Amino acid sequence: MQTNEFTIFRNLLNDVYAKAFGESLDYLSHGKAQALSWFIEETTGQLLSYKTLINYANAVLETAPGRINPNLTTLAILVRFVQGHLSGSDVALWYQYRGTVLRREGSICLAAQERAA
Repeated sequence: MQTNEFTIFRNLLNDVYAKAFGESLDYLSHGKAQALSWFIEETTGQLLSYKTLINYANAVLETAPGRINPNLTTLAILVRFVQGHLSGSDVALWYQYRGTVLRREGSICLAAQERAA
């Protein structure tokens, strides 16, 4: 995964974990990964393997973007879980979420620059 997209993916996975467990992203145990897989399937109707979720969490926590390469369908499933069961194309859902994160990060950077000035 490209480094610039990895930051957005990290935000998405953190949002997924927070929605499911009410806490910040941490390493997924086997049981938590299975529960998360089930939560995602119940919300979206689409299945993500618990092993895939473990791999994603490990890559994010270890800042290893080269170890993962989720496709647009997977990204859209995660966005659907975070935002509720949304219809629409996978590409559109991912890029809408991506744009939201980039705008949010841009606002944070701008506010920090204004405080420094």
